[in-house]
Formats: sequence, structure tokens, C-alpha cells
Amino acid sequence: MAGRHVVLDVGSGKEKPKTLMEKLRAHYNDRQADRRHKNAAKTTMRCLMTIQAPTQLFMFHYYIIPYLFDGYDAWTQYYLKVIVTYMAIQGYSNFLCTILYDTSIPKTKDRPDLPGLNQRWENPPDHFVSIHTSGQNGCAVPIQSQNDEVSGFEWKYCDICQIYRPPRAHHCDTCQACILKRDHHCFMVGNCIGFKNQRYFVVLTFYAVLVGLIGGYFQYQYLSQYYYPISYSWTDFIPLVATYRWLFGTVETISFHVCIMIYQVYLEILFGLFGFLYFTSQIAIIAQGKTLYELAKSIPIRNLNSINDNFRSVFGDFWVLNFFFPMQIIFRQRDDGRTWVGVKLDHNANLQEKNN
Repeated sequence: MAGRHVVLDVGSGKEKPKTLMEKLRAHYNDRQADRRHKNAAKTTMRCLMTIQAPTQLFMFHYYIIPYLFDGYDAWTQYYLKVIVTYMAIQGYSNFLCTILYDTSIPKTKDRPDLPGLNQRWENPPDHFVSIHTSGQNGCAVPIQSQNDEVSGFEWKYCDICQIYRPPRAHHCDTCQACILKRDHHCFMVGNCIGFKNQRYFVVLTFYAVLVGLIGGYFQYQYLSQYYYPISYSWTDFIPLVATYRWLFGTVETISFHVCIMIYQVYLEILFGLFGFLYFTSQIAIIAQGKTLYELAKSIPIRNLNSINDNFRSVFGDFWVLNFFFPMQIIFRQRDDGRTWVGVKLDHNANLQEKNN
């Protein structure tokens, strides 16, 4: 069978038992198993983030704010709850937009036989102008705009997806699709970050830092002030130990919400650190007008636009407001993800690399 590694004993004709290294090598080369593991990791991370947001909001409303801020008046506590709710909504809504927006390039073919296309031939579809009569499954030749000729970009054919992909679009082996302006594949959200969802991803990482690190700090303060004094050991802060004591210990020792909060502290620190790493890197990359894929692959991209224009290309006009309100509904991106004004390949860098 294809994909199965079998070792036969030449003398007896029986299958020899594989060594541990052979099993590990076969498992590593098994693409289907690798894909199953990645899908399982994606499902796990999405479930954790889906559960974390409402439970953390509940903890702040009913335990952290009433206990840690009990010395403040009712209105101050009320506004604190409003701020916490606002941050949770902003973070989770951008999380949903990041995973639900399809960043792949749809697989289409030119159909010149459709009615009315001959009358519109002076303004044809922006992807194609003619048909390949031989080779590449009859897919159409893409338009090479004047900007592409000046910038040095070209449309390339993807043998896996069997489509032409525009400049700065690349194939993702995990998503099994060509991604428009591919930045990277994020395993924290379970899909690729590209032209259509990068703005949501950056805002998500911003709120992951706030909710993760600040929220984790206050939850740790609650546990240390109201739980640790009556606890017997610091090992109670270990999630498995806390679960055991909640299931088999007395109710006075540890309650259900304390057990959940101990798990949340670890998750919030994890999300906060990853959010800080992604947020700072994304801001630096967007300011340069490049993508993480282009930096990792050493693609000689030369961006002549200003920093403000680079941010507007990702977030749209008044891009700073995206971090406070869902401005994508009002101010959309100006670029189309296919043509790039002020961005071109540095041919001098290509020549130097070839000479070296």
C-alpha cells in the first residue's frame, strides 16, 4: 500500500519488526498524519480561545472586580466592568474575523463563451485576457498591468492549485491553497494571515496583550489574596493538583471557580506573551511595507511608500481607529491585493545574489 513502510525478511518472507527510528521516520514522513495533528492543534487552540473569553469575563464581573476593587464606589466598579466587557468583545470579534475571512484565492477560469463577454472585452476581467490552448489545463493567461511591468512582479502558476496567483501571493502547504499577500500561517488561530484578515489579526494580538497580561495579573492577585492564605502549599497553583483537590478535596479547600481561574492564569500568560510577540513583529513588518514570508524567504522587496501609507494599505484610512472601533465597516482597504503601487522587486539585490 502507498505510504506504508514495510520491511521484509528476505529469508523467511515475513515482515520484520521496525526499529524505533524507522517508526519515527515513517511517522515524520506521513503527510496525512501531520495534517491530522495540525487540524487537532487548530481545533484545540480555537476551543481554548472560545472558552477563555466568556469565562474570563465572568470571573472579572463576579469575583475580581467586586473583591479587588471593593474599596471603590459602585460607579467605578460599573465602569471597570464596561471596560472589561468592551475589551473582551473587541478581542473576540477580531478573533472571529481572523478565522472566518477566507484569505485564499478562489479557483476560477476565464469563460470567453459567456454571453456579453465580447461586448466587454475592452474592459476584461482583471485576472485574465486570453486562453491557453495547450498546457496548464486551459487556464487563462493573467493580465500583466503596467505597474507589474515596472515593479518587476509577475503572475506565477501554481501546479497544486492549478491557478495563476498574483504578485506577493504564495501557496500554503497547511491550508492547501494560495493565499493573497501571504504573511504567515498562524497556528494560534489555525489559518493563514493574508491580505483579507491581517488587519483583524493585528488588532487581535493587541487585545491579547491587554487581556492576557493585565487580566492574568489581576487574576493572580485575586488568587494570592483570597485563596493562597488558606491553602496548604504553593503546589495548589499547579493546574493538575488544583483539579485533583477540587474533585476529591473538601469544598472549603478549593472551589470550582478557583480551579478554573488557575487554568486561566496560565492561558492568559501564554496568550499575552504570544500576542506581544506577534503584535510587535507585525507592526514592524507593516511599517516596512513587507510581509513575514518575504523576510523569511529573503525576497528583495523594495517599498517606496511612507510608513503611513503602508499602514493604510493594511488597515484603511484612519488606521489607528481600528484599535478602538470596527472601522473596517466604514474605511476599507484601498489596495486590491493584486497590484502594488510603490512596491517593486529590487533587481540589483537579485543580481548581487546571483553573482555571489
